[in-house]
Amino acid sequence: MPFSDLIFLYGFLPILFLLYYIRPNSLWRQCVLTVFSLFFYAFGEPLYVFLMIGLVAADWGFGLLIHRTASQKRRKLWLVLAVASNLGVLVFYKYLGFLLTTVNTVFNVTIPIFSFVMPIGISFFTFQTMSYVIDVYRGDAEVQKSMPRLLLYVSLFPQLIAGPIVRYKDIEDQLDDRTVDLPLVQDGIFRFAVGLAKKIWIADHCGKAVTMLYGLPEATVTGRWMGAVFYTLQLYFDFSGYSDMAIGLGKMFGFRFLENFNYPLISSSATEFWRRWHMSLGTFFRDYVYIPLGGNRHDQMRNIFVVWFLTGLWHGAAWNFILWGLFYGVLLSWEKTSFLPFMKRRPDDNWPECPPILVYLSRIGKRILAHGYTLFITVAGFAIFYFDHDLLKNLGYLVGIGTTGFSDMYVSSVVYENLWLLLFACILACPVCPAAGKWLQKGFARLEARTGKEGTAYAAERICKTAAVLVLVGICTVMMAGNTYSAFLYFRF
Repeated sequence: MPFSDLIFLYGFLPILFLLYYIRPNSLWRQCVLTVFSLFFYAFGEPLYVFLMIGLVAADWGFGLLIHRTASQKRRKLWLVLAVASNLGVLVFYKYLGFLLTTVNTVFNVTIPIFSFVMPIGISFFTFQTMSYVIDVYRGDAEVQKSMPRLLLYVSLFPQLIAGPIVRYKDIEDQLDDRTVDLPLVQDGIFRFAVGLAKKIWIADHCGKAVTMLYGLPEATVTGRWMGAVFYTLQLYFDFSGYSDMAIGLGKMFGFRFLENFNYPLISSSATEFWRRWHMSLGTFFRDYVYIPLGGNRHDQMRNIFVVWFLTGLWHGAAWNFILWGLFYGVLLSWEKTSFLPFMKRRPDDNWPECPPILVYLSRIGKRILAHGYTLFITVAGFAIFYFDHDLLKNLGYLVGIGTTGFSDMYVSSVVYENLWLLLFACILACPVCPAAGKWLQKGFARLEARTGKEGTAYAAERICKTAAVLVLVGICTVMMAGNTYSAFLYFRF
């Protein structure tokens, strides 16, 4: 049941909201939220909901065993078994077919290939259950003695299917004690409406542009690069829209999830980009893989490659995802050793009497160069991400191999007549200029500090947000009623 669905919007959510707030009792609210979260998942996965419950029960048991065991050797054994069981389930459902196909191809054998329907959201909830056990083992989180509360944490419907990856230690206090007030609920509704508009207004139209451009009868360099640009924008607005809706829904029920996106397209390096894009996944791999391997202290380049190989593999069981991960492993290693040190150097480091105007122009030039480079490698990287079949052939199209030329009249007419307005709307909705992004960040911070929770400014803000919600949701409803269903891109991961 996706968030951008009329059944969810006008059936599931209002009924849950009514039952949740009809009684102030904490136990009642926990039970209502858990039951509705399980129903939400079972609506699309009626059998695999029991798999999720089984994983939660197993990790709840492992957490108790780790907590009650004094021997460090035994505690580590329980941890290894817990991680192995979670990864085993993930590999079985997501990677088994890919592994068997690869073995058959490499060794020229004919092992029967078992294919299973991958449970939706399995990459997210297995990481959550693992993070719980690891944090209990490390002492970063208290053991949860109530299995229903741990089940609520994992099955919580706003973040269950496509993230963000909410770690147990970040919301363990909120499972038992949540402060819900009207301003928080209003902010949640507004954030949800903004995310819904991102998905319906922009991401779905970018998806149609991608389908049109990659469906042209003859491949051209212009058509392929435009397709890669619109796929990058579709992926951003689709996934950041889902994250906005998840964070907004969490606020409606008293949960405060961490942010998952922070204007990633204003970045000036791939390193900065991945600190701003899908931040919950980046921090997960940093804290549970990169730092335990040694982080920056020991064999940094190896650690980067391991993390990015796993990041690529996490996104899907296909060679294009692995190649995409290795692409960023090479790129980030190069940035650490060459690009970022170059960007930090100033002309007056080697030329003490350098005129200030040259220092200023050098700084501006480097910023423009770095930002242009980042946008280019981001689009190129997501082109690898997109092509899960005929990868080399399609990447060849981007550099003119096998195409009919740079452009043709049909592509030019399509681009100029139909897509420039969409591209302009995307740039307005997601700033690609670093100065604009930083201005927006500061503006929102000042607005939040100024309005507070009382006074004329606060009342005006609430009125404007309410009007915006009515407009956004109203237009989205009309568009959803007339459009065919379009799933969120990250459902496949």
